[in-house]
Amino acid sequence: EKAEIGLIGLGTMGSNLALNIAEKGHRIAVFNRTAARTDAFVENAGALRDMVVPCYSLEELAAAIRPPRPIIIMVLAGKPVDEQIAALRGVLSANDIVVDAGNANFRDTMRRFSE
Repeated sequence: EKAEIGLIGLGTMGSNLALNIAEKGHRIAVFNRTAARTDAFVENAGALRDMVVPCYSLEELAAAIRPPRPIIIMVLAGKPVDEQIAALRGVLSANDIVVDAGNANFRDTMRRFSE
């Protein structure tokens, strides 16, 4: 079964958001740049483990989510967000949705939208 939503970045905020989404009954695909953090997140998900789809590449993440794919980015503001968006461009389709839910400067958001 495909996930309804994807999340990139399993730091404190991303992990808690992913668990909250899973707790509300939504299957979520998760990706972190370090596989060890993804593994630890799934291991600690407890009863919600069945609602979590661990992914180890952006390609795997995209394939795990039913289209149109909503993906939440929860990484450090600035260059890390730009890098994730650039990498996602190669794996997502025109109708997919990318949400930067981190602490971004609004000017960066406006610039990304115009790109």
